[in-house]
Amino acid sequence: MTKKFLSQEKMKKIIADPQAGVYLLIKPKNWPSFRLVSFIRRLTGIKKVGFAGTLDPLASGLMIIATGQATKLLDLFHILPKEYEADIIFGKTSPSFDLELATTTNESAKKFTLGELKESIAKFTGEQWQQVPIYSAVKVAGQKLYESARRGKKVVAPKKKINIYKIDVLRFEYPKAKILVTCSAGTYIRSLVSDLGQDLKTGAVLSDLRRTAIGDLSIKKAAKFDDLDKDKLLSSRVTEEKIIDYLNEYRAW
Repeated sequence: MTKKFLSQEKMKKIIADPQAGVYLLIKPKNWPSFRLVSFIRRLTGIKKVGFAGTLDPLASGLMIIATGQATKLLDLFHILPKEYEADIIFGKTSPSFDLELATTTNESAKKFTLGELKESIAKFTGEQWQQVPIYSAVKVAGQKLYESARRGKKVVAPKKKINIYKIDVLRFEYPKAKILVTCSAGTYIRSLVSDLGQDLKTGAVLSDLRRTAIGDLSIKKAAKFDDLDKDKLLSSRVTEEKIIDYLNEYRAW
């Protein structure tokens, strides 16, 4: 028998909580993920607020926010596959694999074709082990990797098993490209971009990242923070029926 994620009784209690809600919001670029929590606390007056799936400060896009007892449902969404639009600059490298830290130009980088890019992309689809970026919040021996790296300590980043289901090239004109990536939870798009750069012998950095979907929850249904109020927050709410569907589908994972 498979273990249930939540009993029906617990689910009913969560839904009955008048403060419980699950919402789809768009994180602006340059906002830390936790800033959304503070914003929603002030807007709703609810203290218990959490989110599923951190985005780096330089990234934007879809985030799932839960309030009240619904925060107990967040693990349900953590495991869902993700979709990202990623902008890449080839011919450059960075210790953080993006533009957070200074980039170095690879003067020996040679221009490649769209066909060569697609050949390289094909190598990075499917189940695989991916190296975590040194500049990430993953802990090794109780220390966050980026904290150790910034102190000049020698860091050995761990590898984690991920699955990249699909990569489509949306736009390409060397040295820039935009790709659409569908992948398992826990995938680092920065690492994927760095790996592509190494394979193509040019180096590469992630210049922009936008999460467009979590499972079948789309950014098209999400609310922006520009003029967010309580009514617009309610319009971005995930229905109880949808939550129950996810519960039934993923509780055996």
